Amino acid sequence: MALISAGWLLARNSDHDQPGYGLILGGITLLALLARGRRRGRGSAGVIGRWDRHARRHSGTASAVDVWRTSSWWAMRRRAAVIRPSLATLSRWRRWRVPLRTFAVPLATAGRMTVWTSGEESTLRIGIPGTGKTAELANRVIDAPGGVVVTSTATDLYDLTAPLRARRGPVRVFNPGGLGGLDSSLRWTPLAGCHDPATAGRRAKDLIGPTQAGSEGERWAIQARRVLAVWLHAAALGGYRMANVQAWCADPDTAREAILTALKESPQAAAMRQAAAQSIDMSTRTRDGVMLAMAPALAWTTLPSAAVTGDADPAEAGTFTVAELTDRAGTLYLLGDDDGTVGPLVAALVAEVAYQARHTAAGRAGGRLDPGMAFVLDELALVCPIPVDKWMAELRKRSIAIHAACQGLGQLRERWGNDGASMILNSAAAVLVFGGCKDAQDLRAFGDLAGEREEVTPTRDAGGRITSTSTRRVPVIAPAMLAGLPNFHALLIRRGMRVALVRTPIAWHRRDVRRAARQARTTAKPAPTPRPVRRPKPRPDNASRPVRTPA
Repeated sequence: MALISAGWLLARNSDHDQPGYGLILGGITLLALLARGRRRGRGSAGVIGRWDRHARRHSGTASAVDVWRTSSWWAMRRRAAVIRPSLATLSRWRRWRVPLRTFAVPLATAGRMTVWTSGEESTLRIGIPGTGKTAELANRVIDAPGGVVVTSTATDLYDLTAPLRARRGPVRVFNPGGLGGLDSSLRWTPLAGCHDPATAGRRAKDLIGPTQAGSEGERWAIQARRVLAVWLHAAALGGYRMANVQAWCADPDTAREAILTALKESPQAAAMRQAAAQSIDMSTRTRDGVMLAMAPALAWTTLPSAAVTGDADPAEAGTFTVAELTDRAGTLYLLGDDDGTVGPLVAALVAEVAYQARHTAAGRAGGRLDPGMAFVLDELALVCPIPVDKWMAELRKRSIAIHAACQGLGQLRERWGNDGASMILNSAAAVLVFGGCKDAQDLRAFGDLAGEREEVTPTRDAGGRITSTSTRRVPVIAPAMLAGLPNFHALLIRRGMRVALVRTPIAWHRRDVRRAARQARTTAKPAPTPRPVRRPKPRPDNASRPVRTPA
């Protein structure tokens, strides 16, 4: 209509013999103006301008539209066929009728909207103890659509989630530290599968764990992995146990004959025997450094409870397969200690499960597990020193999500270095920053990620009246405000949207958790002691009663 009106106005000023000339000229002029305005709106300046205006309207935080576009149930359903390839064969109507929690789980609540994450997105929680990390992590265990691997330094996650997970599939416990008196239902040894030299090399890497790149410890760790791989291979071939490997580490000269004899059965006997001889015959100073790097990976063998659980006879130890987790929605609980003694053993088992999961997913439709699998790693830096910096980015394409929790960025830097900590933050699709942090550097870093907003500052005269106002740029959330967040509240840094203050769920407030707790108390309650039956006293016969005569 605007095009016709412009052409008509131009046509009135043109010759009456050529009315079409004005129409064409007006249309071309209007189209040029529209195209110019559209180019301005589509350019970088236009996009940044729209983002800036949107940020000013919402004080630099995510709006309801942002949450709906990236993290709502609607956004999750749009990606359902990618997350679960089996849903791609269904019609669109049947696909939208599939329960949402089979491929997505709720993370938090922003205002009145629920923030969801898909089954392939990894998350990270940062906060001091007591701020609500465990209460939120328990929900990730309960709501996981497939198999779950849970690590913790306490039994609280097991107590909260095991009764509900047992209704969906098998539950296994691996507790080498004997925490809480909880018995282990799974026995596993790192020597399982080490008859293969490749498996022995992978297991040695898992036991020693990640080190900071470029550090002096990395050089010793590389040599320690090479030596430990040969010794694990020899122990598996010779029928030895992990306690024997620890003894070899203490006195390599005495173990020389046993190691070389066992390696005669190796498929690469010549190369392995040569590597073993070099590991024993190296200079005393170098060998002491290598043995010192190997010692923490074998220290758990001296603990009686860990020796029973993690140094079992290979013929008696259980072989854990990923099919028990994904195909039967099983749950594996791994409990470690605060000092990290059994950490290498727990990390080796977690790495073995992840290795099997990757290879299982590679042979399935879309190269993904269906339903997906979740690794819920509480106290990540203490109980499970695994290469999370690499796993978060790699396992996503296999529909394997990692939900980790730590007490601060300092723990991540200490375990994985500055680069590794940055990779963990970058790979996490959502980061929950709880209150209580007192590190000014970390608070400023999270404040920078939140961005800035415009604040109107009034100017007052001596009488207190506002005479003028000015605008200044301030952080969206001040460091003091972030440090003072109440429990079960967090700053959400989500991929694809601006930051938001959210409320995290509390597991023990859920109806299903409270119902399971009531049932457990009823089952454990002892049966009431029956009261003794009070029998009436025998009454005498009428004949024996005295006869009363009237007066």
